[in-house]
Amino acid sequence: MKKINIKFLAESAIIAALYVALTWVLSPISFGSIQFRISEVLVLLVFFNPKFIFSLIIGCFISNVTSPLGWWDMVFGTLATTIALIPMIKIKNIYISALMPVISNAIIVAIELYFSLEISPIWLSMITVGIGEAAVLYLVGIPLAISINKNQALLELIDSKEKDIKSFSFINLMSALVVALVFIGVIFFIAYPIYIDKDEDITISALSIIKENWWSILYLIIPLLFGLSYFLTKNNVLKLILNIIFSLCLIIPFTLVLLSYNEALTSIYFYGYIVYIGLLIFISIINYLKQKDVCDIIE
Repeated sequence: MKKINIKFLAESAIIAALYVALTWVLSPISFGSIQFRISEVLVLLVFFNPKFIFSLIIGCFISNVTSPLGWWDMVFGTLATTIALIPMIKIKNIYISALMPVISNAIIVAIELYFSLEISPIWLSMITVGIGEAAVLYLVGIPLAISINKNQALLELIDSKEKDIKSFSFINLMSALVVALVFIGVIFFIAYPIYIDKDEDITISALSIIKENWWSILYLIIPLLFGLSYFLTKNNVLKLILNIIFSLCLIIPFTLVLLSYNEALTSIYFYGYIVYIGLLIFISIINYLKQKDVCDIIE
């Protein structure tokens, strides 16, 4: 019993910390009326095992401590997650299960935004918050969950309960990770700040400067080309070369931003693109090594 408790505490701490880390690292897109909280993919863990509910609630609460909305998000944001997680434990269909946090966050967060920041109409906030949550869960979370369900080692690691997931046969952990990275690249283009103008209190994203700087569209095109090169290229060597080329191509708009907006040098968020480029290259190399049976990190 003692060992089980220690294992449970360790797992809970890891999941909570992971939720907090993903939320804080991507904080510019994790809060507000238009948000894409990537950490929300972790809520699908309760579909496999109810024991993760406590760590996810704690992780959500700690994440919201740094929210621009302060105690409003600590209370109501955490409440939205809690209300969503409870029915998810019982639902056996993952596609329906994923609807719970979409509905819960759309309603509660929209009401929270109305009373805390007077953002209206409420129905519009419900739509924007709901779309963001649905995009994260259905485009990133469910593909990852499907791949976990196919991986016996991962199922044993999380002590998964028996639940059948109807899915497409071509989805595996590697393809799910590629889809997730492509999706994050699209979100980076839409909302992730190149820098934040503190004087005028505005967030400058690639999308926001596209009228004056047509080249900022590269922030959107390059991740999409990365994804296409992965899924459409059959030769593993060619796939690796194309993936790395498209990853490194992001240095072009990165450099153009530095030439056009010196303020970006002072923004810690801008350097998130360097991390993103590194992740694209890392996934490309791991996939190549896996195909060559050099490593079995990802099955």
